[in-house]
Amino acid sequence: EEGNFKILQRFDENSPLLKGINDYRLAMFEANPNTFILPHHCDAEAIYFVTNGKGTITFVTHENKESYNVQRGTVVSVPAGCTVYVVNQDNQEKLTIAVLALPVNTPGKYEVFFPAGNNEPESYYRGFSYKVLETVFNTRREKLEKIFEEQRGQQGQRGMFRRAKPEQIRAMSQQATSPRQRGGERLAINVLSQSPVYCNQNGRFFEARPEDFSQFQNMDVSVAAFKLNQGAIFVP
Repeated sequence: EEGNFKILQRFDENSPLLKGINDYRLAMFEANPNTFILPHHCDAEAIYFVTNGKGTITFVTHENKESYNVQRGTVVSVPAGCTVYVVNQDNQEKLTIAVLALPVNTPGKYEVFFPAGNNEPESYYRGFSYKVLETVFNTRREKLEKIFEEQRGQQGQRGMFRRAKPEQIRAMSQQATSPRQRGGERLAINVLSQSPVYCNQNGRFFEARPEDFSQFQNMDVSVAAFKLNQGAIFVP
């Protein structure tokens, strides 16, 4: 088992007071070192928040490809319907990502589809020419064929998480950038790199609001994080 994925219960199952946010769903990815999460998609706007580890998050739309090096505190806004794959580049630490999703067509129903999650993971790509795959992954056809062949030969690997060799990790992480300003819009940010909203000797509180970051406007949510010093508490 190279990782796990789980969708948490609906918010109103914990308390009727949370009924107002019941259309949102929360899920968790946890990938072991040197693994990747197979390409997947869902019919939901989503925010990926890295809670632990380092890696690469890539999503491909009908218009372009975005790929980001991520670490704890990084937030990536992922449009509905695009294809996403995630790589844990670290040799020792697990990569943990919290996903807040807002389903588009069926409110409250969040499903993640892994069309490559079978005995032949390359089958997902058969609808694309190697010319397209070479462009998307920035990898020569010979290397792609080698990766697919190695995947076919690996026994006992099932599901959405796969262990990868260093050269595979590098191939899937090429051209990834750190969260930055691009075209006047921040497509990914690190919340912990922003100026804290509150700060004193006990800790710091960070918040990224939709008024300041346009990628959060579709879901109408803010993303917050805090760092507490030992012995401190966060007051409601």
